[in-house]
Amino acid sequence: MSAPAAAGDRPRIVLVSAGQVSMPPADRAFRAGWPEVEPIHVLDESLSTDGARLGPVHPDIVARFEHLGRYAALLRADALLFTCSAFARAIGQVRREQRFPVLTPNEALFDRLLATRGRTAVLVTFPASLEALRAELEAQAQQASVVPQVDFVWVPDAFGAPDHDQKVVDQCQALAGRYQALALGQFSMARALEAARAACPIPVWDTPGTAVEKLRAGWEAQQRARMTAR
Repeated sequence: MSAPAAAGDRPRIVLVSAGQVSMPPADRAFRAGWPEVEPIHVLDESLSTDGARLGPVHPDIVARFEHLGRYAALLRADALLFTCSAFARAIGQVRREQRFPVLTPNEALFDRLLATRGRTAVLVTFPASLEALRAELEAQAQQASVVPQVDFVWVPDAFGAPDHDQKVVDQCQALAGRYQALALGQFSMARALEAARAACPIPVWDTPGTAVEKLRAGWEAQQRARMTAR
């Protein structure tokens, strides 16, 4: 079981990734939005291949996520952020087991989209993420008693391509006139964020930035509550 950081210590956030490409965007988001944090990366590149082969809710996959949650507890994590999409149900099991905050990659982003008036769109480059993220958003909307106005758009031939970022930016430009805001739905897409924002006249959000904002807000609220209780 994890014990929270002592007063004055840096909050320790464990990040679990299924690919190295997701790690630099997370680091950038923490440096920009919460530089006081101590991020600890855990990488398991087999999650993507095994998840695609077995399915994201296969008992073996869920068990591995549970073990990752226990490992984060051994690291005395103050929070656990998964950066790998398409595993929301397995992550939910980790959340039920651990006492510290456990976030899916997209829940903070989806909070923002569901609070936005007007229609928005989530872009993805990994086809397997499309339906998984749609199901996650719909479940989150139902829990919040909100009718979602969110479309999901696949950016073809972008995943793993040398011109990945440009393809994402081009798709954002093509969609900008139809939506109130756009979202890059995978951690691996975050490197295209600044270029997409420069090219679009509407807000463009990403998963790492919104996740860091939610984690920080939760941590600061927890600290205020502790101070009040003294």
